[in-house]
Amino acid sequence: MTNDHIKKAGRFIYKYKFTILSLIYIGLIAFLPIRFAPSIPMALHVLSFLFLLNILAKTKYTLAFTLVLAYIHTFNAYFAFVLGTDISLEVMASIFETHAAEAASMLKKIWLPAIVAFAATSALLVFAEKELKEAKFSRKYSIIALLAYLLAILPIICYKRIKYEYQEELFLEFPVRVGQDKVNMYAPVLYGNIATIVAYREEMNLLREFAQAEKKLPEGIVYSDTIQVPQKIYLVIGESAYRKHLSLYGYAVKTTPFLDSLSLAEPPVMRRYDGIAAAPFTRNVLRMALSFASPRDMKPFYEEKTLINLANDAGYDTYWISNQGSSGIQDSYLGYLAASTKEAIFTQGGYLANDDFDLIPLLKGVHNGSRKQFFVIHLVGSHNDYSDRYDAEDAQAIPGDKSLKNEYDRSIHHTDRVLREIYKVMQQDSTAVFLHFSDHGEILGKGHGPWKNGVAQFDIPLLTINRNAQQINNVMTKYLDPKTKLINNSSTIYVLAEMMGYIIPQKYVEQSIEDGRYVRHADQSYSPYADVKED
Repeated sequence: MTNDHIKKAGRFIYKYKFTILSLIYIGLIAFLPIRFAPSIPMALHVLSFLFLLNILAKTKYTLAFTLVLAYIHTFNAYFAFVLGTDISLEVMASIFETHAAEAASMLKKIWLPAIVAFAATSALLVFAEKELKEAKFSRKYSIIALLAYLLAILPIICYKRIKYEYQEELFLEFPVRVGQDKVNMYAPVLYGNIATIVAYREEMNLLREFAQAEKKLPEGIVYSDTIQVPQKIYLVIGESAYRKHLSLYGYAVKTTPFLDSLSLAEPPVMRRYDGIAAAPFTRNVLRMALSFASPRDMKPFYEEKTLINLANDAGYDTYWISNQGSSGIQDSYLGYLAASTKEAIFTQGGYLANDDFDLIPLLKGVHNGSRKQFFVIHLVGSHNDYSDRYDAEDAQAIPGDKSLKNEYDRSIHHTDRVLREIYKVMQQDSTAVFLHFSDHGEILGKGHGPWKNGVAQFDIPLLTINRNAQQINNVMTKYLDPKTKLINNSSTIYVLAEMMGYIIPQKYVEQSIEDGRYVRHADQSYSPYADVKED
């Protein structure tokens, strides 16, 4: 009797081997990011694909949909198997806001495995559907079961989670955003992807609405035209620089010879700080660094004036000079910020077509010695692929093979050379301040963004250079955490606002220090920086 059952089970498994393999594959994608924690909701999520595959199997002309489904599975599989995470809203937004050249740079080393994975996934789903086509498994009941899951079971599961986290009021205020977060938690593959795309589109719609609204200053912050201010302010935003790979911070390889030389100058003209990135994504970091938003509260970005608005109001001509590609206000938060400057200038071709050195003639073209000017200069820096971020001079300065470490170090050396050229422009000014930070750090060879741990993606360089404007270091010191001596780049708006003549009440200084002890993650949660573990 037992042998008969084993034989029947064996025949069943063999008959539906591709269907079973498909469900195992989807199960791995779903369960890997949660480290295979027992989860009935996630098991139901995986089971729902049996109904979906059966519907496709018994419906004509569904090959195109099957290939789309295979692409979605392959996409999710990359994040699950390689990065150990699902696809959050911030990840999806970064994908949408990544232009073709940047995507090509990031994908050039994985395109062949990606094609193979897509082909294998497509074949697996096609063979599974072929098996199910002959199965006595009604399409009608599969449709009913899938609809029951999507319209009843999944919403109930998500709402229970909302109640468990006491987010009912937040759900009423932001139903799409909160709903997406819960769908992505319990049904990340396909359904979570769709919910995330919908939430992103709503986010951009909200941005367009807020862009038209009148902004205000936080209560108590006022502008004074009696305070002596620098004629020029240079805010230079780097990319993916981990401060422990800068020789300025004690790294053994000479990656920052220019900054090292400034650190030895007498009298001192530069000061370095141990910086913390407010988030591991550019779009979130700059929302906080260039507005009164913080890791614990993003609302001020929408409701209050940004740093660009403050500079405009203080009489500065404002410029956004970027090597990261142009985007309109309808496309991204960075597009919104750039659009609020007097002039937004982007390198032609963008990203891979240009070197960060190409920003220098653009800066020189708008530099005017007789006017107050505020420059936001956005570099590509050390964004992967690192091999695209340096030239022969950097390779000569840091000799050796093309190992990941050497290529990353050369990209840091390249940025050091770019900063030297900006510094030369600054020497023409009677008074100027130069504030530089990297938007976020980098886990070498892995990247940045989706992970809550990996302190390297949060540890950034942050430095100031003065030209007859020494008071910036006094201002910076106010925003250092008195216990750790760390400073979050979310404090940038307060520091530069004071430099432009704004009076910042002490309560905001204390609030900025307290907020700066936190970092914001891809899933929009936040946690103390002190809790972030090594990768």
